[in-house]
Amino acid sequence: MTSIRKAYLTVAALTFAALAAGCALGPPSQQAQTSAASQVVDDYKVSGLLAQSGPAISDSLSRNLPDSVDDAQRQALDAAVARTYDPQRLRNTVVSRLADAAATSDNQKYLINAAAELNKPLPQRMIGLESRVADPNFGDGFQAFQDNPATPERQQRLEIIEQLSDDMVVGDLQTDFNVALLESMIAARNDVVSPDEQVDAAQKQRIIANSRDGIRAKLNQQVPRMLLYVYRDVDTKTLQQYADLQHQPFMVWSNKALANAVTSTLADAGPRVSQNLSAEEQ
Repeated sequence: MTSIRKAYLTVAALTFAALAAGCALGPPSQQAQTSAASQVVDDYKVSGLLAQSGPAISDSLSRNLPDSVDDAQRQALDAAVARTYDPQRLRNTVVSRLADAAATSDNQKYLINAAAELNKPLPQRMIGLESRVADPNFGDGFQAFQDNPATPERQQRLEIIEQLSDDMVVGDLQTDFNVALLESMIAARNDVVSPDEQVDAAQKQRIIANSRDGIRAKLNQQVPRMLLYVYRDVDTKTLQQYADLQHQPFMVWSNKALANAVTSTLADAGPRVSQNLSAEEQ
């Protein structure tokens, strides 16, 4: 089975036009929410996360398919996965779900308010720092940082970051993201193997439950420490300011709404692999 190795750190911004639309009297229009959701998704770099889904499933399948599955079947399955997890299609669905969540909630201006706040210099600086996670040398630097002796200040910063991580729902997003891909991989594998090689419902449930628990435990331990390393050059006062922002109700709501939009989109995409596989084989 496979898991995504890169932590995903969420952040957001909003264009002036969408902000202006959201500042009118009364709740924002659906168009304003859609514009805000689109900009938020782009600035969260959600497309980059979604683009990992298809290749991750195909890579996992290549390592878990038995030899009885021939090359033609493997190629058809890869094509079906790529078609199902087209990043642009997934992105559009996430935008639609996020906009709908904002438009129908009791907090209709939360998404716009959060995006507007995150367009300020401090959040933008933190957004830039979070991109370090994708650096090929990140792992080596992170390990060296971990090996340094802990200090009282470092412990204080870790406590700030633990709250920040909770408010940004990074662990929940990554856990649900990986589990959704795992479920899709198992279902896709069952489509091309013989009945006696399939993963039955009970076995699948055990695999999913164990994987969910293992991924969540690992992320709960690693994500705060990764953020501690990412923000190592940010002074504690500034770090606390950013954490306070992320702890605001409008930010907590927006982070959860985006995470839900991403994971529900991936979960709903899974069953389409079988449909697309049938089309590929015709």
